[in-house]
Amino acid sequence: MKHIVIDARLYGPKHTGIGRYTKNLLVALTQQPNFSDYKFTLIVYQDLLATIKADLGNVYNYYPTEIKHYSLKEQILLPTILYRLKPNLVHFTHFNKPIFYFGRSVITIHDLIKHFFKGTQNSTKTSIAYWPKYLFYRLFTNFSIKHNEIIVPSDYWRNYIIKTYQISPKKITTTHEAVDPNFISLKHQITNNPENYIIYTGNLYPHKNIQVVLKTLKLLPQIKLKIICARDFFSQKLEKIIIDNKLQDRVEFLGYIPDKDFVDIYSKALALVHPSLMEGFSLTGLEAMSLGCPVISSNSSCLPEIYQNSVLYFDPKDPKDLANQIIKLSKSIKLRNKMITLGHLQVAKYSWNSTASKTLSIYQKILIEN
Repeated sequence: MKHIVIDARLYGPKHTGIGRYTKNLLVALTQQPNFSDYKFTLIVYQDLLATIKADLGNVYNYYPTEIKHYSLKEQILLPTILYRLKPNLVHFTHFNKPIFYFGRSVITIHDLIKHFFKGTQNSTKTSIAYWPKYLFYRLFTNFSIKHNEIIVPSDYWRNYIIKTYQISPKKITTTHEAVDPNFISLKHQITNNPENYIIYTGNLYPHKNIQVVLKTLKLLPQIKLKIICARDFFSQKLEKIIIDNKLQDRVEFLGYIPDKDFVDIYSKALALVHPSLMEGFSLTGLEAMSLGCPVISSNSSCLPEIYQNSVLYFDPKDPKDLANQIIKLSKSIKLRNKMITLGHLQVAKYSWNSTASKTLSIYQKILIEN
């Protein structure tokens, strides 16, 4: 029986998009008909072990550890653990495979946004701390891509990596992600009388481009904005910008919101606005669609690939274009209902069962070829 080890330290919503990917992939893998043909071991953080066991049961073997991501111990000690486990294949659900592990492996690269948005304005670190770490990141990325099989969440990134790193297309596979089944199961009602607010959900790094939304608010004095994100360095910077632009009465920070509480906020909203300049896959819009909330999205990076015709698009550098889409949606119940219907259809195109099936096929291919 072949032994597959999966690095699941970044498990669960605490670890944002990578955490959701890791959790839903592991749940869906257990539902594959040939899952029991393999022995699976998960490397997990000790403090998450009880939660993960409650989600997944005893169908996996578990190896708890305190070795942190991006640490020196990860580079030195994690290879020792892996060699001790004697896997036939290791799946790193992020691209932080230790340099000194030389066994067969596949890595998931969720995006390479740092290649495009670099500099201390995109970080909380000083120049002295940032640039050495960034240089290591670039060297590490190059090494990982050149020496591994790769999984990516969108064809946008598959094409970028093939072109940039001149690797064989056979080494890289797209496995689209999907909305968490628990999110889809949340009951919601469609309203034809939305309130006069739009939603932004996600972190506030510069590439998320939230400032175009603020500029749009100045063009639409009747519209308010609700922001769902955990408070951090970038949210504090944004609060200052909001005060400087005298928008504090029209922008509300909701902080971190549990999934179950999204229903009421989303269902009453005019739309979710997704202004990002670059994404890896972006579940944010699909989650809104699953709750009957129309989406207005930028037309950049992978977003047209993932959302297709289910959203209204705008130029992310043009607040007037965004304002026009908001006005158009607010004036037409027919258009609103059409976008909600198209959104539900788009969400249905993706499933974690499909993602897991394709991932298991990748495992099989690597094991057979090697």
